[in-house]
Amino acid sequence: MKPIRLDLQGFTAFRQYTELDFADLELFALVGPTGSGKSSLLDAMTFALYGQTARLGASGLDALISQGERGMSASLTFEVGGETYRASRTKGRKQAENDVRFERLDEDGRWTGLNDGGAKGISERIRKMIGLDFKTFTRSVMLPQGEFARLLHGSGKDRQALLGELTGLDHVQDMQKVASDRAKSLKIESQSLVSVLESEYAGVTPEVVAGLRAERENTDAEAERLTTERERLQTLVTRLRDTEKVWRQREDTARRLGLLEARAAGVQEGAGRAAQARRVAGVLPLLDAAERARIAAEREGRELKQAQAAAQAAQGAVGRASEAAERAAEQEGRIPELEARAESLREAEGLAARLKRAGGTPQTTHPQPLAWDEDAHHKAQEAAQKLEKLKLERIQLTSRRLGLDALKETQAKELASLAAFEQEQERVQNEGKAARAAHQKAEEALKNARQTAGILAHRVHLHEGEPCPLCLQIVHELPPESGVSLATLEAAEASAKAELEGRKLRYKEIQLELGHLRKTTADRTATLADTEAQLLEEEQANKQAESRISGDPQTEAQRLLAGLAARVREAGSDPAGLRKQVLADIQTIRKEMQASAATLSRAQGDLAAASATLKAAQTSAAQRTQDAEESGAALASALASLGIDAAEARAAALPEAEITALEEAARTYAAGLAQLREALAELEKQLGVAPFDPAELAQAGRDLTATDAALTAVRERAGSLAEQERAAREKLTRKAEIEARAGQIAGQYDTWQTLTNSLKANEFQQFLLAEVEAELLTRAGMLLHEISDGRYRLALEGGEYVVQDLWNAGEVRGVKTLSGGETFLASLALAIALSDYLAGNKILGALFLDEGFGTLDPQALEAVAGALENLRTQGRMVGVVTHVESLSERLPSRLLVTKSVAGSSVQRFDG
Repeated sequence: MKPIRLDLQGFTAFRQYTELDFADLELFALVGPTGSGKSSLLDAMTFALYGQTARLGASGLDALISQGERGMSASLTFEVGGETYRASRTKGRKQAENDVRFERLDEDGRWTGLNDGGAKGISERIRKMIGLDFKTFTRSVMLPQGEFARLLHGSGKDRQALLGELTGLDHVQDMQKVASDRAKSLKIESQSLVSVLESEYAGVTPEVVAGLRAERENTDAEAERLTTERERLQTLVTRLRDTEKVWRQREDTARRLGLLEARAAGVQEGAGRAAQARRVAGVLPLLDAAERARIAAEREGRELKQAQAAAQAAQGAVGRASEAAERAAEQEGRIPELEARAESLREAEGLAARLKRAGGTPQTTHPQPLAWDEDAHHKAQEAAQKLEKLKLERIQLTSRRLGLDALKETQAKELASLAAFEQEQERVQNEGKAARAAHQKAEEALKNARQTAGILAHRVHLHEGEPCPLCLQIVHELPPESGVSLATLEAAEASAKAELEGRKLRYKEIQLELGHLRKTTADRTATLADTEAQLLEEEQANKQAESRISGDPQTEAQRLLAGLAARVREAGSDPAGLRKQVLADIQTIRKEMQASAATLSRAQGDLAAASATLKAAQTSAAQRTQDAEESGAALASALASLGIDAAEARAAALPEAEITALEEAARTYAAGLAQLREALAELEKQLGVAPFDPAELAQAGRDLTATDAALTAVRERAGSLAEQERAAREKLTRKAEIEARAGQIAGQYDTWQTLTNSLKANEFQQFLLAEVEAELLTRAGMLLHEISDGRYRLALEGGEYVVQDLWNAGEVRGVKTLSGGETFLASLALAIALSDYLAGNKILGALFLDEGFGTLDPQALEAVAGALENLRTQGRMVGVVTHVESLSERLPSRLLVTKSVAGSSVQRFDG
């Protein structure tokens, strides 16, 4: 995995959006003062990939959100196996604001989402793509220096515990527990299988299966015999039931024939009634006509009386309608007076509406009212509104003036801060020059002291009167011993160098702040000048507009409204209501006139209609009386010819449908009687001379039912035996499988129990740790030999870490005797070796080394830089997190992290 680009915002010190491009970086330094946010950039990478950081883990991440911000975001673009991916996470102060995304860059340069499975599924997909979990990633990519100093100086037991934790070999104990749990479960399963064989399969044998098969074959033979008997009985029952049907038809036909013969008298009596009804049918129309004529004469008499009463009532209604019309004509004379009143009220109503539109009410008053002038009121009202608007504008201009003054104060403060920074820059520059001179002086003194110390190192080999081992000249006088302390000079040189580096870093920080402040103050100066000019122009325009408005337009408008309100009040408190009442009175009078005229017209029409109706009723009553007399004479003549009276004729009369039905019934009876006699003869012929016995059919049915029941029972028994035989065969097969499974489980149990016993002691884990430690020492020894300029190698002796000092004939001594800088080199070698080991087969495209270089002397720093250059040649991107300026200057690229009030930022410097 190799980072390509990091984007973050609202993340600890990085409040603003920050972009960090790793695309062309190989070996670089991440440098900056304490608290500027160097470690936060590493935390942002692990947060984007795993949703957690080394300092906080996966909980309490709200502490990483910049103060005052709603949330934070981090996005890391990286390369794995030739493919480019991007992992992005957003963390808010509320759970609903959290989000995680994972994308891949396709061949067309577009990002494709890999976001299935929710947050957990996406995080697991990222982990699989990188090939390292969070713990391994932080220990192999972001090396924790303090842990390896502990590893270097710890006891054997402490080293093994730490290595087990770092490499994950503590999982051997988990393996022993898994093996033990597996052995226990296999033992329980084996015991369960043996118990099942003893309890459920004890009586399952091949002999039992053979007995069940023989019994089933005997049952099948009995079922075949019962099937043959059932078919015979079924044939007999079918034949007897066919005979029973013919016998029942004959019995039913004989019963119906007897019933039909019993109805002969009734049919004959109905035929006689039909013949009598046919004889009197000619008299019935005369009876009906006479009755209708009588009823019509009586009805016309009643209608004549009703017409006479209606004519009298219509005459009275005409008189009352005439009186009402006269009264309405008297009220009509008031209409001109009421219309004039309505017109005057309409004018007053118009004045009231005008008063309301102008913003006044009938109660509006003023000590000095003016006659209403709509144009004058409109002008006064516009002037008042304009004056009010100018007052509001004046208030807004005053507020803007206050804001401008506040910006001027801010500008003055920033200009003072700019001057202070310029003074401090000049002071730091002078101090830097002094520090550079002091450092050069300390370096020169140290160089001279080292040369003198190198010469004096051979003094012990010089003797007066003997040749020098270097120049072979006779020594006449020994050189004096030096009283200079080399350690004191080295400390003075390191102190002078640290002071010089601090002044350089401070000068760069001040230069960045000055650039920001100069741009800000310059922009604000131009803005303030433009704002001052515009505000002054608007204030003058406001004053000129107010001066053009004379008098008091608000009071003038009020006086005009008071004059109009006085005219409205003269017409009454509610001219619209009064006018509405007057118009309603006029409408009422006119409606009463129209109603009285309509009523009189209707009454006169009703009187004419009643008179006509009375005349028609008199004529119709006379005609109906004559018709009744003629119908009675014709009926009397017909009854006399038949020798019966009207009551007898009525009694003998039948409806035509009933007459027809009686005649048809007589004919149908005769035909049905002949048909039944013929059918009875045919059925007796079919039965023949052999009598039918219902008892024989019943007995055959009972025999058939009994045979069916016996056959069903035998078949059920056969099916049960077949199922028992099948189940017994399956149990026999299952018993063999369980016995085989029990043997297999027993073998597995022996294997897992042996593995449990083998892993129970600590020898295996100690063996693995010893192998890991040996491999680490080999790798770390080679790297330490390289970065110590060929002086040291790491080794293990007596259970403790030692170093071989190759400059002193391979002298072996404990690692605790190393100086601070040498200890750092040894722990750095262990860290890089463990990084390679933890990565396994994964190719690590990046390596970040945290703080720890401040204790190294210039020669050791040069060796470390050379070692880091070698790491770069192996294809890794190497980042060194440090605040040591001299080390960062030795590296090809530097990322400078600076902090300010607006938040931290990152700048890149190459060369």
